[in-house]
Amino acid sequence: MERQIFKARWVFPVEGPPLEGAIVEVEGSRIAAVYAGDHPQAYDLGNTALIPGLVNAHTHLEFSDLEKPLGPVAPFTEWIRSVMKSRFDSSGSAESKIQQGIKESLGAGTTCLGEIATRSESLQLLEQSEPVPHSVVFRECLGFSADRISEQEQIAADFFEERTGQGHEMPIVRGLSPHAPYSVHPDLYLRLVQLARDQGAPVAVHLAETRDELGFLERKQGPFVELLSELGLWDSQILSDGLRMYDYLAPLAELSSALAIHGNYFGEAEIEFLKKSPQISVVYCPRTHHFFGHTLHPWLKMIGQGVNVALGTDSRASNPDLSLWNELLFLRVQFPDVSTGLILECGTLSGARALGFSQEIGSLVVGKRADMALIQLADRSGSLSGSDLLLNSRSFVSRVMLNGCWVN
Repeated sequence: MERQIFKARWVFPVEGPPLEGAIVEVEGSRIAAVYAGDHPQAYDLGNTALIPGLVNAHTHLEFSDLEKPLGPVAPFTEWIRSVMKSRFDSSGSAESKIQQGIKESLGAGTTCLGEIATRSESLQLLEQSEPVPHSVVFRECLGFSADRISEQEQIAADFFEERTGQGHEMPIVRGLSPHAPYSVHPDLYLRLVQLARDQGAPVAVHLAETRDELGFLERKQGPFVELLSELGLWDSQILSDGLRMYDYLAPLAELSSALAIHGNYFGEAEIEFLKKSPQISVVYCPRTHHFFGHTLHPWLKMIGQGVNVALGTDSRASNPDLSLWNELLFLRVQFPDVSTGLILECGTLSGARALGFSQEIGSLVVGKRADMALIQLADRSGSLSGSDLLLNSRSFVSRVMLNGCWVN
């Protein structure tokens, strides 16, 4: 089996300190060696850094054709109305938008996706991609009224049974996404979680995204009640009195893997629960969080408490692009006291853990798949320490290796 040997100015294994002047050897689709030093047959990649392929743990590829995020941003329900209108008015095929999103993601160094899908095209197109990125496709289910429960249950069940042309080495994992507390009937939520448990499948759910969501659950009032009433879906009897965000987190602890998306307003009770539930990861979407002007996200507090925090771009409806690398650069600027190592881990190994792929990808370790991003460094003069990778504003992703093959 042919062995590829690469030399870079820096190698960031993630599971270990940065290595200056280092070698990565790839045999077939796997990493065969990682070490500081030289090799007579190494292909010199020049003034570059090799990092693990980035993991975008939360995105919606169906909006990949949008040129800029939708508005207005406040109240949040107005943005939801804009999303609904965009879906209704949008031209072009769903397939072309999803393909555009896959291409953009790979071009920005992302080799693993957590995709929220409102249709089966995402599953099919990811499986047909060459090469195939690691992916979890979460079938989104929505239905706040009781008369939608059976229909949505059937859609979810059919998703697990759907046959595709999959015949490659890396299967696409299927999961479910009961969208959010304000868009899914509580009984439907529990049934979908139970279905996922029966299937051994992961679940992703948007939780504590806005303050209004907390008021909606606890007091049955606010903009979400107004939106549901406008749509003819509001019934005050649907929600039990005194519901809390905890009531939506607790069922997820019965699963082997679950994602709590956003978690912008998780408080002490939720963080304490997450500490005791390692199968639940939180996915923080930094630039989307900033776009809506939310208060400081508790991601660092959660990490300090042992909670696994991954990163996502969300969609182009709330983000200017699908670059997970740009999320890392954004965090570097917003949190200058946080180490590059921690930020890079959130965008790689933590995402791989969240999506169930940490044994295969997320770090440059012998035996794992050779998913890597090549970062072009700006200046070879002077001394570049390992902590400077994200401080160099001119750094960018120049090539991506997926499963041992260069993609671009």
